[in-house]
Amino acid sequence: MAKYRAVLFDFDGTLADTSPGIKNSIRYALGEKGIPVGDEKRLNYFIGPPLYEGFSHVYGTDKELTDELVRLYRVYYSDRGVYECALFPGSLEMLKQLRGAGLRLAVVSSKPAHFLKIVLPHLGIEDCFETVVGPELKNKSADKSFLIRKALEELGESASPQVVMVGDRHYDIAGARDAGVTAAGVTYGFGTKEELQAAGADFLADSAESLTARLLSNP
Repeated sequence: MAKYRAVLFDFDGTLADTSPGIKNSIRYALGEKGIPVGDEKRLNYFIGPPLYEGFSHVYGTDKELTDELVRLYRVYYSDRGVYECALFPGSLEMLKQLRGAGLRLAVVSSKPAHFLKIVLPHLGIEDCFETVVGPELKNKSADKSFLIRKALEELGESASPQVVMVGDRHYDIAGARDAGVTAAGVTYGFGTKEELQAAGADFLADSAESLTARLLSNP
């Protein structure tokens, strides 16, 4: 019998490298308002947390400007950015193996559900998941523990160490711990090993293959 029964996956930086579309959308929004991008490394902050937090934290924008930048971001992202991504090596094979082994799979992401419903079919993985959970477009925050609990409710699962939340940033780990499920970190995304360990990850994986092996391991 497998140790785990359900796996909840973050999307950006966990299943797919979405950085090209996200960064191009940020550049477009900033350019429309005449704001210099500055150090390109600053754009990495946007991959994971809600957009509103990203703009206010990295560029110090007030509420009015933040709202406008998010609107402009979505102009580009809706048209082009959402498609500028690719699955990480081994992601598709991992999902197929986990499904074949009888594990229940879901996506739990800070990316708005509107865009998840576009990008999952684009990548050909929508049929791998029983449910897909993300915030509404109008939501300015995306509490990961709330989203995890919503996914559990939709799956009909209770919070348990037999449910795993997999993500690449400390938001995913903190959300998992708060929601009462196992927290797994992947180091091939946009967070660091140190960040994930500091957040309290129960275990780490450096590839889709090693993650698959861990998730299918016996007690």
